[in-house]
Amino acid sequence: MNTTTINNGTTPIASQRLTHYNPEVEQRVQGWLASGQLLAWIPILSQENFPDVPPQILKFADRHQEAMRWPIHRPEGLLALPDGITGWLLPADADDTDVACGVWNGEVYILGVQDKRTGRQQTLLGERFDIATGQADDPEQSAV
Repeated sequence: MNTTTINNGTTPIASQRLTHYNPEVEQRVQGWLASGQLLAWIPILSQENFPDVPPQILKFADRHQEAMRWPIHRPEGLLALPDGITGWLLPADADDTDVACGVWNGEVYILGVQDKRTGRQQTLLGERFDIATGQADDPEQSAV
């Protein structure tokens, strides 16, 4: 078992790598937490997160995601997120992210989001954007 401790001058938080984890995402999130910068969590408005809400209501609410930013001031603030709901995690001044976060039974999970139909990685704004190449993924192309 590989564990990591994040300590930003407050309470250290131990983390454990899951079977399917992305080391680049792990390093990025650890950097955000260690820097002490303000983060934001935005619920992902999906049928999976909100099974009893009609799809048209979720689509309407999704257009107002900016108003749903939940501020995360310290790493411990992640534990105050609503249990069982996945949301996007990003620095408060950022527009897009490919990092998702959720709390289940008192444990924080950091993960990526994939389209269940295509297997392609998703971001808050839609397609995954490659900063290195300046190109967005082609949504018509199937995953390899």
